[in-house]
Amino acid sequence: MQPGVARTELSVGYNQSRTGRVVSLVLAGVLLVGACCGVGAISAHLVAQGASPGAAAVAALLFAGTAALAMTLLVVRTARAGAVLAGTELTVRGLVSRTVDLRSATAVTLHAMAQSQAGVAGDGSVVATGGVTRVPVLTVTTPGRTVRLRLRSLDGVLLPAGQMVALADALGWAHCPGAREAAGWLRAMAADPRTMLL
Repeated sequence: MQPGVARTELSVGYNQSRTGRVVSLVLAGVLLVGACCGVGAISAHLVAQGASPGAAAVAALLFAGTAALAMTLLVVRTARAGAVLAGTELTVRGLVSRTVDLRSATAVTLHAMAQSQAGVAGDGSVVATGGVTRVPVLTVTTPGRTVRLRLRSLDGVLLPAGQMVALADALGWAHCPGAREAAGWLRAMAADPRTMLL
C-alpha cells in the first residue's frame, strides 16, 4: 500500500462475536484434544491387545495432534476473518490473505447467495430456524486470482453504507465487464439496504 492511500477495514468478519467465538473454540479444542488423545490410546491398546504400549502412545499423539491442528486452523480463521480496501487493492483474509488490484480486474460480478438461518434451542443446540438470508457476494477476477467478498459480516450484518460506497468508488477504477453494474448496485444498496439482493 502506498503512503497516503485511504485504508478501510471492511466489516465482513465476526465483528460482534469474535472474542466469544475464539474463547469457545479454544476451550472446545482443549477438550477435543484430550478426548482424541484418550480415544487414540484406547484404540491402539485394543488393536495391539496391550502388547505394545509404545503404539498406544503414538496413536494417542497422532489423534491429539490432528485434533489440535484442526482446532488451531479454525481459531486462526475465525480470528483473522475480515477484509481491507486500501485504495484500489482489496484484501480478503481467512486462513490466508488474498489481494487483488481492482484496476487490473478482468471481470467483476455481484450476486446473492441464500444462507440458512440458525438459532439456539433451549438446550443449547444449534437448530435451523427455517429462515433464509440473502448474502450479496462481490467476485473480482484478475489474471491469475479470484477473490470473493461477502457483503454481510459473519454475524449476519450487512456492510455499512459508507463501506459500500468506498467499494463502489474503488470499482470506478476497474475497466472490465461487470464493474460499472456492480458499483451501481453497491450505491443502490448503500442508499436502501432492501435493494435487489436482500
